[in-house]
Amino acid sequence: MRVSDIVGSGNFARVIEIFPPGLPAPGLIKADRKIDLSVRFERIIESMGELEAIADAFSLPELRDGSRIHLNSVSVAAELKRKASSSVIPTITLRDSNRQNLLGTVAFAIFAGLENIQIVRGDPYGSRAEPKNVYDYSKIASFVTIIRELEAHLSNVERTCILAPVNLKRISETDYAKIARQRELAGVDIFVTESLFEDTGTYLERVTSARARGIKIPIIHNIFPLKDYEDAVMCVKKFGWKISEDELHGLKTQGPKFGVETARQRYFGLLDRKETSQGACISTRGNTELVRQIVN
Repeated sequence: MRVSDIVGSGNFARVIEIFPPGLPAPGLIKADRKIDLSVRFERIIESMGELEAIADAFSLPELRDGSRIHLNSVSVAAELKRKASSSVIPTITLRDSNRQNLLGTVAFAIFAGLENIQIVRGDPYGSRAEPKNVYDYSKIASFVTIIRELEAHLSNVERTCILAPVNLKRISETDYAKIARQRELAGVDIFVTESLFEDTGTYLERVTSARARGIKIPIIHNIFPLKDYEDAVMCVKKFGWKISEDELHGLKTQGPKFGVETARQRYFGLLDRKETSQGACISTRGNTELVRQIVN
C-alpha cells in the first residue's frame, strides 16, 4: 500500500525501519567462514511477521559503511514483498550509483510492483579507503523529475509514492526551504524528517514553520530509540546528532527503560497531533520487541 494513500485517508502512517541483510566486505571475512544469506532473509521475514499488525510499511535504509557489502535495497524489497506480501520501502542513494544504474534500479522497482521508494542523497564517504562518492544526480529534485518522466512512458503502472528527507531544523533557512519546495514540486509525495530527540511540541513548531514556507505534502517523523547512555554517545560521535544533557543523564541513570519510554512519549506525542504530524518511522534497532513497547 502506498504511504501517500494511508495519510491521504486521514490515518496516521506507521512505518517500521528494518535493516537489510549484509555481509563483511572482501578481505574482512575469515577464510573458513560461510555466510548463509537465505537464513538472514528468513530472519527479516520473521521480524516483519511479528510487527505486521502494527506496521503499515517497512523501510529499508541504506547504511554508510564501507566495511560491509549491503545488498541492493530495491532487490531486497522486491524479494521481501514476494515472500511476505508486505509494503516495503527501499532507499535509493544518489551517492552510490551513476545515472544509468539509478534509472535502471527505479525501472526495476516499478516493474517489481514496489509502490513506495525513498530517495536520499546519502552522506558522503570521507576517506580514500572508502567507496567512491558518485552523485551523478546531485539534487534529489532533479532525480525525482526524471522518475516522474520515466513513469509516464511505462504502461500499466500506477504512480509510485516517493519519499524524501527534509531537515526541519533548517527549514527556517531561506535557501533550504527553497530546496525542500523544489523536491515537493518535482513530485515527492512524503517528507521524512531527521531523528526526533526533543520535546514533541517544540519539534512540531517547525512543521508549522514549514507550512508557512509553502511545504504542503505530508511529513513523517523519525523516531530512533536509544538503547542506553553508551549508545547515545556513540550516535552523537558517529552521526553528529544533538541529544540534550537531560536525555543523556536519564539514559545514564535509568538505562534502557528510559530510552524506550522517551521514544514512546514522542510517538504518542506525534499521534496526538495528527493534524500536524502525519506519521512516524520507528527504527527497530534490530529488536522487534522494542517497537511493540513503543507503540502499545
